[in-house]
Formats: sequence, structure tokens, C-alpha cells
Amino acid sequence: MSSHPVLPVLDHLAGVIGATPLGQDPAPTPCTDLDVVSLRRHLLGEVRYFTIVLADPHGDRRPDPRAYTGPAETEALVSAIGELSAAVRAALAGGVETLPVRVPALGGTFPGGYVLSMLVAEVVVHGWDIARAIDQTWRPGPAVVEQAHALLTDQIKPEYRGGAGMPFAPEVSVSPNAPALNRLLGFAGRSPHWTPSPLAVTD
Repeated sequence: MSSHPVLPVLDHLAGVIGATPLGQDPAPTPCTDLDVVSLRRHLLGEVRYFTIVLADPHGDRRPDPRAYTGPAETEALVSAIGELSAAVRAALAGGVETLPVRVPALGGTFPGGYVLSMLVAEVVVHGWDIARAIDQTWRPGPAVVEQAHALLTDQIKPEYRGGAGMPFAPEVSVSPNAPALNRLLGFAGRSPHWTPSPLAVTD
């Protein structure tokens, strides 16, 4: 098998990142305390981490994804997403979905299929974050939205939410009849109706 639902989402993310308008780097995002350039830097750390993990499932070389300090321009992230897509394809061809994969930053060793679901959740939620911040359309397929929601439901425990140092925000109440993406976003601690404040104009 050489395909996976995450691949078109990565392509979609690269397109959104590449369409970032000039001057949007300081714009706020739905991620508390992260502006557009900070969110790109976060994504670069995560994208490079998953690229290394999938290229060497049993390896020990695992940098801290939160410690990325390199270039954060749009071109750097688009290029890194391309490298990750290539790593996903190669890993799938090597049967990674049935292999144990070391992911210490996310808690240990997991089946490769589960690791790919982690990547799906990361991309679907943060893709919406950055698309929303820069007024771009974000339309992942319904299958990956459901996959991301299932993964986060398994991972996010009540004690992981809210408060200083907690990795997840409190859940936002969303109608059970809302679109699947909105329900995912609410579970991930986002308001699906979030809109950015206008950037201040300076001389």
C-alpha cells in the first residue's frame, strides 16, 4: 500500500500555507498565544519530527519537536511538508502501518497505523487553525476528520485540559448535529466560529 488519507490533507495544508498573504505573520490564530509565524514554527517542528519518525520507525534520533528554531518562512514549511509526504509514502510502502514506531514525544511506542492517525489529527486541527487565521478555505475530507476525532477522543483525558502547562484547552460545546469538522474542533478546544481580530495598522 502506498496511499493514505493523510496524503491529500498534507497537500491541502501545503496549498494553504503557500497562499499566506504578505503581512499576516503577526496575525492571531485560534491557538492561544500563537500568531501565524509561531504556529508555522510549531508545525515545522511537528512536520520534521514525523518525517524522522516515519523514515526510521525504530531509531533513537528523536529531536524535541517543540525545540525547532530554524527558518519559519512559508517556503520552509511547504518544503518540509513535501518531505513528510515523501516519508509517508516510503513508510507505507515498507509496511509501517503494522510496525511498532517509537514516538517518545507523544508517549512511547505505538503501532504505525496509530502514529499515522496522530499525524492526521495534528494536520487536520492545525490546518484549520492556520487557514482560519489567514482567511483561507479548509476542507479536509470527512474520513480524515472522523479519524482525527477518534484519535483525540482516545488521547485527550479530562485531566489534560485547561490550566497552566496543560496540553489541551477545555472542550468547547458544539451541537451534536453540527458538521463533523465543527464537532472535532470543539472537542479540540476551539470555537468553530473563531474569527481573527483585525491587525493594528502602524505607520
